[in-house]
Amino acid sequence: MATLDSATSVVRSAIAEVLSVPSDQVKPSATIADHQIDSLEWVEIAVIIEEKLGIQLEPSDFAGARTVADMAGILHAALAAR
Repeated sequence: MATLDSATSVVRSAIAEVLSVPSDQVKPSATIADHQIDSLEWVEIAVIIEEKLGIQLEPSDFAGARTVADMAGILHAALAAR
């Protein structure tokens, strides 16, 4: 089972890849608004996570996320549920 830290790492990496920034610039405490992630980028992030972890995700799965850490928590819960 994945840890919360590993889920955070995957989310940070996916966001960094989509935004073309170093992953250390994607802070867990940063809000989604801080990164100005649009709907197309949400889809890209979900696809990257799916490819890395082999888990089916929809961008709407992250609808309640306000921060990168929230996204990681949602991913962690999805991984624990499989």
